[in-house]
Amino acid sequence: MATTSFNPPPQQPHIHPRSASVYSSYAPPQVPSPPRQIGAPSLTAPLPSVQSLTAALPTVQQPNHDPTLKVNWARDVFMLVDRTQQNSGDTPPVGPVTIPDPQLLRLSQVAVSLVIQIASAHHPAPLPVHVAEAIYLRATFAASGAYPDHIPHNPRIAFRDFEQAARAGYAQAWFRLGRDYENFNDVTHARDCFERGVKLNVESCVYRMGMAHLMGQLGLPAQPEAAIPLLHRAATLASVQVPQPAYVYGLLLLGEFSHVTVAPQLFAPFIPPPSSIQQEARLHLERAAFLHFAPAQYKLGHAYEFALPPFPFDALLSVQYYSLASQQSEVEADMALSKWFLCGAEGAFDKDESLAFTFAEKAARKGLPSAEFAMGYYKEVGVGGSKDIDAARMWYKMASDHGNTDATERLAALSQPSPQALSRQEHDNITEAKLVRKRTQARQRSERTDGEAPRSSLEDGEQVLDVIRRNSISRQPAHGPGLALGSTLPPVAEQPAASPRMNQGPGAGPNQGPHPSRPFPNQHRYTLVDPGANTVGSSPPPPKMESPVHGRPAGRPPGQRVGSAGPGGISSAMPPQVGPQDTDGEGLRPAGRPPAKGPTTFAEMGIQGVKLEEKECIIM
Repeated sequence: MATTSFNPPPQQPHIHPRSASVYSSYAPPQVPSPPRQIGAPSLTAPLPSVQSLTAALPTVQQPNHDPTLKVNWARDVFMLVDRTQQNSGDTPPVGPVTIPDPQLLRLSQVAVSLVIQIASAHHPAPLPVHVAEAIYLRATFAASGAYPDHIPHNPRIAFRDFEQAARAGYAQAWFRLGRDYENFNDVTHARDCFERGVKLNVESCVYRMGMAHLMGQLGLPAQPEAAIPLLHRAATLASVQVPQPAYVYGLLLLGEFSHVTVAPQLFAPFIPPPSSIQQEARLHLERAAFLHFAPAQYKLGHAYEFALPPFPFDALLSVQYYSLASQQSEVEADMALSKWFLCGAEGAFDKDESLAFTFAEKAARKGLPSAEFAMGYYKEVGVGGSKDIDAARMWYKMASDHGNTDATERLAALSQPSPQALSRQEHDNITEAKLVRKRTQARQRSERTDGEAPRSSLEDGEQVLDVIRRNSISRQPAHGPGLALGSTLPPVAEQPAASPRMNQGPGAGPNQGPHPSRPFPNQHRYTLVDPGANTVGSSPPPPKMESPVHGRPAGRPPGQRVGSAGPGGISSAMPPQVGPQDTDGEGLRPAGRPPAKGPTTFAEMGIQGVKLEEKECIIM
């Protein structure tokens, strides 16, 4: 099995004080740490866990415990809470947070109380950095209303706290201030805040300014020669909290932004010999996947499956990356896993029709039309269970209603007086011709280009599959005719990821909105810091105004003059709150958290990726 080319680089020297939360320590270790594992590096960076945070809780709650370590602990708790919410935007949605894990809920309540206690205590100037971070965290509570029992939703107070945290030395606050100004189309103040963050090596600010120079945003002209150094710098600064820069820089290296032309020579200063543009792209994409960015994990799964340069063919790495993306609700990764397990991979792992059915059903329950078609096909042929023509018709009808033309054809065949169901032999012929052969060709192409890679053993493959089985969410399939749609397809409480579409038209899944088709299999959400909020693009910037850190009464909405209305006629005395985004029309917002106006996305700005040649078989 080919190993990843990415090895975590030495820690970049950050000027801003935030330490990587996954490496936080809360108390002196009680026992020696185990030795580091020898062998292939992990595909993902370590993350805090509920167990480790719970173990540290008694120490953290001691009155005399180091307050800096208390803030570190609280930050890690909120990281886990954020990951459970699966928010697609760079600003949390507005409304009380829902935490289904009772232990994590308990930890979050303790963490909120600790943050409020530290942020509210009197401290002589200058404020310690850990206090500035606590004030920043308190601001996020007020901005989102996530914990209304502790901090009510109050954007005015949130902005004032963000401003205080930034001035006190917590550099990440400059990005939040910049986004608030940008939401009000005050690009002068937004640029000022982002540039302050750039000077402090805040990865999100460096990235935002890089994209502004690249796309001609924030009142700046489009200048790739100014953008690439910033975007390269942001990619090297990428962290678990901000992984997107590494992903987008990798795509730029591969030329996968059709509306942005970057001359290859602009990348030359950042490509050390004897590397190449493609090899650097691979490094950055693997880094983004290492930092838990699900779109990068899906892209790597796809690249290793089809040997897309600069990646070799590697079945086990493909399913491992798909599995990582699946765990973060990348719905197309579920369907890709189903197709892998439908056929298996010679010399790597055997086929497993039960897993193929499980992942197809998981994707179908999220409303993916190609997965609905696959469920109909599996029921028709008897994959992962017995044949059930009535259930097959039901799934085909659902997929057909959602625009899948293959499903329409199969539905017509099964609706004749004598249903013309596919046989097992026909199924074997289809999978051999459409799936197995395609992967065989990818492996042969990879061997001609890169030489024959070391083959993984079936034992390695079985270990990988065991992990995937444990991580998969097992759901009971619908059996028998006559079941109502609502009874067979309960709502799914997890947010489906923005993922590619193959062989389907737009359509709506059960109990949720439509899944519009995507122009190529690796275009994913670029939220968090990419295009900005209500960006005015290349239009002339507004008149110069006072600095965002002085000359304005605390709490006034960013960029709004007294007595004037904000964008869209908003005349509130506070900035609008940015909520979650269905960046591709596919996301599900958590219950009780209403949608709110927020940043636009690359798709909304007309930036489309290069279409990959991905003609998939009729099965999927």
